[in-house]
Amino acid sequence: MLYSLVLFLHIIGAVVMFVAVGITLLAMVSMLNSKTTDTLRNWAALAVKLDGLLPFSVILILVPGLYLVFTRWGWGNPWIEVSLALLIVMTFMGPIINLRRLKAILNAANAEKNAVPSAVLLEKVRDRVLWNSVLIMTMLALAIVFLMTVKVTIVGSLVAIVIAVVLGFIVASILLNRASTKTAISNKKTNSIN
Repeated sequence: MLYSLVLFLHIIGAVVMFVAVGITLLAMVSMLNSKTTDTLRNWAALAVKLDGLLPFSVILILVPGLYLVFTRWGWGNPWIEVSLALLIVMTFMGPIINLRRLKAILNAANAEKNAVPSAVLLEKVRDRVLWNSVLIMTMLALAIVFLMTVKVTIVGSLVAIVIAVVLGFIVASILLNRASTKTAISNKKTNSIN
């Protein structure tokens, strides 16, 4: 019974993490497509607030997870050790890379005087480091779920990490390129009208 309860809490932690990451991605894509500064500001505020869910989810994942390791699985399983290392890396990536940049976007949006986001504000929203980090973290979270489910060897674990990182870069690049293309098309239309 205790094992099932602890496993349940561990899984709830993963669900909370995916909800936070999913809403953060929604907020970032919405900022990327915002036509007004107010809309961009609201999405940026949501993204900053959601950062508080990630440490909570890490606690919900880590505490029960360590209990499961010590009482059931033991150390020496590559999928456990790699997943733990990824979780620790992601715990630092969030506040060090993502939160700082999201706060900078929110501060710039709060300081923005124009109803339409300025080029400077949009440049902050299109920060490639932020997008790479958030999408790599998303893919690493999926990789952790893969490792926990399939329980692969160290080679399989490392391959899963490489695939996750590469996919994170690819998806970030696709989203940012689409946003740049939409902006260029919009600017051409505006210029041809004038």
